[in-house]
Amino acid sequence: MMSIQHDGNGSPYLEWAQSSGEIKRAWVTTLAPDHAKNWAGTGRYLNVSRCNRGGHVGGTPVDFPIFNDLPDEQILWAFLYSVTAITSCPLR
Repeated sequence: MMSIQHDGNGSPYLEWAQSSGEIKRAWVTTLAPDHAKNWAGTGRYLNVSRCNRGGHVGGTPVDFPIFNDLPDEQILWAFLYSVTAITSCPLR
């Protein structure tokens, strides 16, 4: 069963395998208002990237600004279920 974990920075994340065996990771990042990467000014971003089985993120993550006050965990589950529903890719 999948569960939300926390990385070395304390950011919550989910990992799941896609049908090809590739692993994806989604995590929430919180940034200071004046941080250079806070491009949307929201202070919170959902990030998604490929991940190897050793837990290392591969490639450049895609970031989506979060414009609501939902808890990080709720954001992650909603993202995972909506992407899975749209792509019809089974969760493994």
